[in-house]
Amino acid sequence: MQWLDIARALMTALVLGCVAGPLHAAEEDQHVLMLYGLDPYLAPFLVMDKAVRESLASEDRGRVIFFSESLDSQRFAMEPLEPELVALLTKKYSALHIEVVVAVSRTALDFFVRHGERIWPGARVVYVGFLGYEFKPSELPPRASAVLSILDVAGTIDIARRLQPAASRMVVVSGVSEIDRQAETQAREALASRDERVPVEFLSGLPLAELVARVAAEPSDSIVIYLTQFRDRDGRPYEPHDVLRAIVEKSRAPVYGAAETLIGLGVVAGSVASYASRGRLIGEQVRRALAGGPPDPSHTVLAAPNRCTADARALQRWSLDEGRLPSDCEIRFKVVPIWHQYWWQIALTLLIVAAQATLIAALLSQRRRRRLAEQAEQAQRAELTRASRLAMAGELTGAIAHEINQPLGAILSNADAGDLMLDSGTDRRNELRAILADIRRDDLRASEVIRRLRDLLGKRELERKKLDLNDVVSDLESIMRAEAKRRDVALEIRRAPETLAIMGDRIQLQQVLINLALNAMDAVADESEARRTVVVSAAKGARGAVLVVRDHGRGIAPEHRAKIFESFFSTKRNGMGLGLSITRTIVEAHGGRIWVESGPDEGTVLQVELPLAVANGAPSPQPA
Repeated sequence: MQWLDIARALMTALVLGCVAGPLHAAEEDQHVLMLYGLDPYLAPFLVMDKAVRESLASEDRGRVIFFSESLDSQRFAMEPLEPELVALLTKKYSALHIEVVVAVSRTALDFFVRHGERIWPGARVVYVGFLGYEFKPSELPPRASAVLSILDVAGTIDIARRLQPAASRMVVVSGVSEIDRQAETQAREALASRDERVPVEFLSGLPLAELVARVAAEPSDSIVIYLTQFRDRDGRPYEPHDVLRAIVEKSRAPVYGAAETLIGLGVVAGSVASYASRGRLIGEQVRRALAGGPPDPSHTVLAAPNRCTADARALQRWSLDEGRLPSDCEIRFKVVPIWHQYWWQIALTLLIVAAQATLIAALLSQRRRRRLAEQAEQAQRAELTRASRLAMAGELTGAIAHEINQPLGAILSNADAGDLMLDSGTDRRNELRAILADIRRDDLRASEVIRRLRDLLGKRELERKKLDLNDVVSDLESIMRAEAKRRDVALEIRRAPETLAIMGDRIQLQQVLINLALNAMDAVADESEARRTVVVSAAKGARGAVLVVRDHGRGIAPEHRAKIFESFFSTKRNGMGLGLSITRTIVEAHGGRIWVESGPDEGTVLQVELPLAVANGAPSPQPA
């Protein structure tokens, strides 16, 4: 039983704690009533209300719960409705304690003074209104505080005169409601205290159509001061911002206003107080009131400061000089050029673009120089190739002379024989025909030798054509036969059994074979008769067509083998070192490769591999 009593006691304590927690939290909630004398959905009140709530959102003493009531005295007569309204509000808030009432406008403050203790007993009041024409600090109720604004018509007129020093007229627009008349009174007092040199006309309470027509008729050098217009002389209610929009749309003269929410609706400028800062001051006063204790005299009345504020778009519309405004004037809606707003990002981007452009220009210039260098190199290579052919022609002079002299001697002998036959007087017609046929054959033989020599020595570009490598090898036999005989070297030509179709320049490939054959003949020049043999063969290899030039000389020393294809390197006593370098260049230009296999007393084997042509004429791809 004892344990049961203990458990029952713990459960009771837990339940009481769960219930007492929310009750305690509810007791910490604080209630603030926003009491508006006017329409609470007017733009200034919306801005101010938001700022008040935000300033109290982090209240340490507990949650602040807001309530809102509107007397709407501008559109409804309060006196006949007040008893019923008081009864309704008393019943509505009878079970709810309101700690602070924020009375917005003098109408709301007067209502609280008359009925606040009955409806919201013990509540403290924070008054929000205008200093001067609507309220004086001495009229503040006990334990109350205030946040006041100044309708700075005088400051707004000063700003207008700065922007339009040569204005010819001034027009002041207002309505006939209580607030409209109070604003107009302050404007008249401000103008009376100034030594105004231009005529001033007040347009008070005009119906909207008539008001817009009057303002539209004003000359462009006039100054239009818009105060407020809640009601016209016929009792018709308005929303002040709608009136302003209609005026700005038709006016030929700049329009000025003394309320912050007018900036952005077409008003050029004005001396205005920020409704957001005003809301923050209200929040500060509410916080002090919620804290309890007597009001601090130094913070009983707080005033929201006014400052010059202008609309950059309106300044531009009416071509007004921004430089005439005070130096501390806030310019709203100013379109800041992107290069001013993001100057360092743009500068960095331009720097990167400039660097990239410089790099691209440098690369293009380098590419152009490289192409020019390649073209110059190709031209030089072509000249060297031709020079090599000329050098080879010099070496083949004896053989060429022999090749030409043989058919020329035969032609001369046949011509002499023909003369003798003609002198004999006998009919030897058949023999003459045979002589003429021999002359024709020998002439063609001499012409072919000269043609080959002209092709070999001529200056020409690389011509790629499909040809049979066996034909190039056969050409070598006819070209080098006499030279081989002169040097007493046996030249053996071996064709491949099948066609070796390649894409190349026939003359340059002839130059390759002639150069390699001459080098081979030079290598066996001092050898015995049995070793003075040069074999040139063509065959089909695993990776293409292969040309092999083999001699039985003394071979190439191992230390020289890697250098023989370099320019100006030669193993000959009087060699220039260009023949094999040019040969390698020609072979590589044809997509092939050349290499040497040699050893002491084993002779030298030079091999050239060229890609075979495929069906469409292009070289076949080489395996890796």
